[in-house]
Amino acid sequence: VVAVEDLAPNKFVVEAESTGVTEFTGKIFSEQGSYKIPHQVEKLKDEIFYLTFTRVKRIPLVVIVKALGILKDEEIMRLVDLPNSSEVFINLYEFVDIKTEEDAIDYVAKKIGITQSKEIRLDRVREILDKYLLPHIGLTTDARIIKAQNLCKYLKDYIRATNGELPLDDKDHYGNKRLRLSGDLIADLFRVNIKV
Repeated sequence: VVAVEDLAPNKFVVEAESTGVTEFTGKIFSEQGSYKIPHQVEKLKDEIFYLTFTRVKRIPLVVIVKALGILKDEEIMRLVDLPNSSEVFINLYEFVDIKTEEDAIDYVAKKIGITQSKEIRLDRVREILDKYLLPHIGLTTDARIIKAQNLCKYLKDYIRATNGELPLDDKDHYGNKRLRLSGDLIADLFRVNIKV
Protein backbone atom coordinates (compact mmCIF):
# COMPACT_ATOMS: atom_id res chain seq x y z
CA VAL A 1 0.00 0.00 0.00
CA VAL A 2 1.41 3.37 -1.05
CA ALA A 3 0.66 6.63 0.80
CA VAL A 4 0.77 9.85 -1.20
CA GLU A 5 1.90 13.11 0.39
CA ASP A 6 -0.35 16.02 -0.54
CA LEU A 7 -0.75 19.67 0.48
CA ALA A 8 -3.45 20.21 3.09
CA PRO A 9 -6.72 21.22 1.43
CA ASN A 10 -8.69 24.31 2.51
CA LYS A 11 -5.74 25.85 4.36
CA PHE A 12 -4.40 29.30 3.44
CA VAL A 13 -0.59 29.38 3.21
CA VAL A 14 1.56 32.48 2.59
CA GLU A 15 5.08 31.86 1.28
CA ALA A 16 7.95 33.79 -0.25
CA GLU A 17 8.00 33.68 -4.07
CA SER A 18 11.12 33.99 -6.21
CA THR A 19 9.60 34.56 -9.65
CA GLY A 20 10.23 38.32 -9.74
CA VAL A 21 6.58 39.20 -10.49
CA THR A 22 5.66 39.26 -6.80
CA GLU A 23 7.57 38.72 -3.56
CA PHE A 24 4.90 36.70 -1.75
CA THR A 25 1.98 34.48 -2.73
CA GLY A 26 -0.92 33.25 -0.68
CA LYS A 27 -2.28 29.86 -1.77
CA ILE A 28 -5.22 27.69 -0.84
CA PHE A 29 -6.32 24.42 -2.43
CA SER A 30 -10.09 24.49 -2.04
CA GLU A 31 -11.48 20.95 -2.07
CA GLN A 32 -15.11 19.86 -2.19
CA GLY A 33 -16.09 16.46 -3.59
CA SER A 34 -14.51 16.09 -7.03
CA TYR A 35 -13.43 19.77 -7.12
CA LYS A 36 -9.86 20.58 -6.07
CA ILE A 37 -9.17 24.12 -7.19
CA PRO A 38 -5.99 26.08 -6.47
CA HIS A 39 -6.48 29.75 -5.55
CA GLN A 40 -3.68 32.29 -5.40
CA VAL A 41 -3.51 35.77 -3.83
CA GLU A 42 -0.67 38.08 -4.86
CA LYS A 43 0.26 41.75 -4.78
CA LEU A 44 1.90 43.10 -7.93
CA LYS A 45 4.01 46.22 -8.39
CA ASP A 46 0.89 48.36 -8.89
CA GLU A 47 0.03 47.70 -5.19
CA ILE A 48 -3.22 45.92 -6.15
CA PHE A 49 -4.11 42.53 -4.64
CA TYR A 50 -5.10 39.96 -7.27
CA LEU A 51 -6.90 36.61 -7.04
CA THR A 52 -6.37 33.77 -9.50
CA PHE A 53 -8.49 30.57 -9.69
CA THR A 54 -9.43 28.22 -12.57
CA ARG A 55 -9.80 30.33 -15.77
CA VAL A 56 -10.04 33.55 -13.77
CA LYS A 57 -6.54 35.00 -13.97
CA ARG A 58 -5.42 37.96 -11.85
CA ILE A 59 -8.70 39.69 -11.08
CA PRO A 60 -8.48 42.40 -8.37
CA LEU A 61 -9.56 40.84 -5.07
CA VAL A 62 -11.65 43.88 -4.05
CA VAL A 63 -13.71 43.51 -7.25
CA ILE A 64 -14.36 39.81 -6.48
CA VAL A 65 -15.50 40.74 -2.94
CA LYS A 66 -17.89 43.34 -4.42
CA ALA A 67 -19.14 40.81 -6.99
CA LEU A 68 -19.98 38.47 -4.11
CA GLY A 69 -22.24 41.09 -2.53
CA ILE A 70 -20.19 43.16 -0.06
CA LEU A 71 -20.27 46.60 -1.67
CA LYS A 72 -19.54 49.14 1.07
CA ASP A 73 -15.88 50.09 1.42
CA GLU A 74 -16.23 50.53 5.18
CA GLU A 75 -17.63 46.99 5.51
CA ILE A 76 -14.69 45.59 3.50
CA MET A 77 -12.31 47.53 5.79
CA ARG A 78 -14.10 46.14 8.86
CA LEU A 79 -13.84 42.57 7.52
CA VAL A 80 -10.15 42.90 6.64
CA ASP A 81 -9.74 44.29 10.17
CA LEU A 82 -6.48 46.16 9.60
CA PRO A 83 -7.21 49.75 10.68
CA ASN A 84 -5.13 52.39 8.91
CA SER A 85 -3.81 49.90 6.34
CA SER A 86 -2.76 52.07 3.39
CA GLU A 87 -2.54 48.94 1.19
CA VAL A 88 -6.27 48.24 1.58
CA PHE A 89 -7.14 51.94 1.10
CA ILE A 90 -5.23 51.99 -2.20
CA ASN A 91 -7.20 48.97 -3.44
CA LEU A 92 -10.55 50.38 -2.36
CA TYR A 93 -9.79 53.78 -3.93
CA GLU A 94 -8.76 52.15 -7.22
CA PHE A 95 -12.18 50.51 -7.60
CA VAL A 96 -14.37 53.17 -5.99
CA ASP A 97 -16.35 53.48 -9.27
CA ILE A 98 -17.77 49.96 -8.86
CA LYS A 99 -20.96 50.71 -6.92
CA THR A 100 -23.17 47.66 -7.60
CA GLU A 101 -22.79 43.91 -7.61
CA GLU A 102 -23.72 43.91 -11.32
CA ASP A 103 -20.91 46.39 -12.15
CA ALA A 104 -18.38 44.17 -10.35
CA ILE A 105 -19.60 41.00 -12.10
CA ASP A 106 -19.49 42.76 -15.49
CA TYR A 107 -15.92 43.95 -14.76
CA VAL A 108 -14.89 40.34 -14.03
CA ALA A 109 -16.65 39.11 -17.20
CA LYS A 110 -14.78 41.59 -19.39
CA LYS A 111 -11.44 40.75 -17.72
CA ILE A 112 -11.81 37.01 -18.37
CA GLY A 113 -12.96 37.57 -21.94
CA ILE A 114 -16.67 36.70 -21.91
CA THR A 115 -18.07 38.68 -24.83
CA GLN A 116 -21.74 37.65 -25.13
CA SER A 117 -24.71 39.85 -24.27
CA LYS A 118 -24.78 41.40 -20.80
CA GLU A 119 -27.31 38.94 -19.28
CA ILE A 120 -25.33 35.92 -20.47
CA ARG A 121 -22.06 37.48 -19.26
CA LEU A 122 -23.50 38.09 -15.79
CA ASP A 123 -24.98 34.57 -15.57
CA ARG A 124 -21.72 32.91 -16.61
CA VAL A 125 -19.65 34.85 -14.07
CA ARG A 126 -22.18 34.15 -11.29
CA GLU A 127 -21.95 30.45 -12.15
CA ILE A 128 -18.12 30.58 -12.05
CA LEU A 129 -18.19 32.36 -8.66
CA ASP A 130 -20.65 29.82 -7.23
CA LYS A 131 -18.98 26.67 -8.57
CA TYR A 132 -15.25 27.37 -8.70
CA LEU A 133 -14.52 30.10 -6.12
CA LEU A 134 -13.77 28.43 -2.77
CA PRO A 135 -16.03 25.39 -3.36
CA HIS A 136 -15.30 24.05 0.14
CA ILE A 137 -17.42 26.88 1.57
CA GLY A 138 -20.42 26.15 -0.64
CA LEU A 139 -21.64 25.80 -4.21
CA THR A 140 -24.87 27.83 -3.93
CA THR A 141 -25.72 31.52 -4.06
CA ASP A 142 -26.27 31.47 -0.27
CA ALA A 143 -22.52 30.98 0.27
CA ARG A 144 -21.45 34.16 -1.56
CA ILE A 145 -21.30 36.43 1.51
CA ILE A 146 -19.36 33.80 3.48
CA LYS A 147 -16.92 33.47 0.55
CA ALA A 148 -16.42 37.26 0.54
CA GLN A 149 -15.81 37.24 4.29
CA ASN A 150 -13.24 34.46 3.91
CA LEU A 151 -11.47 36.33 1.09
CA CYS A 152 -11.17 39.34 3.41
CA LYS A 153 -9.74 37.09 6.12
CA TYR A 154 -7.21 35.61 3.66
CA LEU A 155 -6.26 39.15 2.57
CA LYS A 156 -5.67 40.12 6.21
CA ASP A 157 -3.41 37.06 6.76
CA TYR A 158 -1.55 37.82 3.52
CA ILE A 159 -0.90 41.47 4.47
CA ARG A 160 0.17 40.57 8.01
CA ALA A 161 2.55 37.86 6.74
CA THR A 162 4.11 40.12 4.09
CA ASN A 163 4.59 42.89 6.68
CA GLY A 164 6.37 40.50 9.04
CA GLU A 165 3.62 40.44 11.70
CA LEU A 166 2.98 36.72 11.08
CA PRO A 167 5.60 34.10 10.21
CA LEU A 168 5.59 32.85 6.61
CA ASP A 169 4.34 29.32 6.07
CA ASP A 170 6.53 26.47 4.87
CA LYS A 171 4.61 24.25 2.48
CA ASP A 172 7.08 21.42 3.15
CA HIS A 173 6.29 21.41 6.87
CA TYR A 174 4.27 18.34 7.86
CA GLY A 175 1.64 20.57 9.49
CA ASN A 176 0.74 21.74 5.98
CA LYS A 177 0.68 18.24 4.44
CA ARG A 178 -1.72 15.32 4.49
CA LEU A 179 -1.00 11.67 3.80
CA ARG A 180 -3.56 10.14 1.48
CA LEU A 181 -3.97 6.42 1.97
CA SER A 182 -5.38 3.73 -0.29
CA GLY A 183 -9.07 4.36 0.53
CA ASP A 184 -8.81 8.03 -0.41
CA LEU A 185 -6.95 7.28 -3.62
CA ILE A 186 -9.41 4.57 -4.72
CA ALA A 187 -12.33 6.92 -3.97
CA ASP A 188 -10.68 9.52 -6.23
CA LEU A 189 -10.31 6.97 -9.03
CA PHE A 190 -13.98 6.00 -8.75
CA ARG A 191 -15.06 9.63 -8.68
CA VAL A 192 -13.08 10.51 -11.80
CA ASN A 193 -14.09 7.42 -13.77
CA ILE A 194 -17.76 7.39 -12.81
CA LYS A 195 -18.02 11.24 -12.88
CA VAL A 196 -19.86 11.60 -9.56
